Amino acid sequence: MEINRVIIDTDILIDLLRNKTKTVNSLTKMETKGYSLATTTINAFELFYGAYKSKKREKNLASTKTLLKRIIILTMELGSAQNAGRIYTELEKQGQPIGLRDVMIGAIALAKGYSLATRNTEHFQKIKELNLIPIP
Repeated sequence: MEINRVIIDTDILIDLLRNKTKTVNSLTKMETKGYSLATTTINAFELFYGAYKSKKREKNLASTKTLLKRIIILTMELGSAQNAGRIYTELEKQGQPIGLRDVMIGAIALAKGYSLATRNTEHFQKIKELNLIPIP
């Protein structure tokens, strides 16, 4: 897994939409260092879901579309689906299930050779093979 290919998780994307200086600076540094930043269709779903639920629906939909046009969007394909099935089953057997969307995001990262930038390390660290990049 190449550390310079990074999926940005929903919590970080929300900070970008809110123009949080610390997050913007962290990701700008990553881009300057040659990191390839992406997200997944699962993360895009989470952003759109939040925008549709919000009181400022049109503004938030427009901001979400603008942000997502600027980065690579990775999809869930057969390899990712197989990874997700395996991971979800293993975590259930261990009595440590996490949300299905988080499993799918992690599975896409593994199948495509990406690390994951997130603050949600409590869930994602349960996916042992996944390389996490903490964002302050």
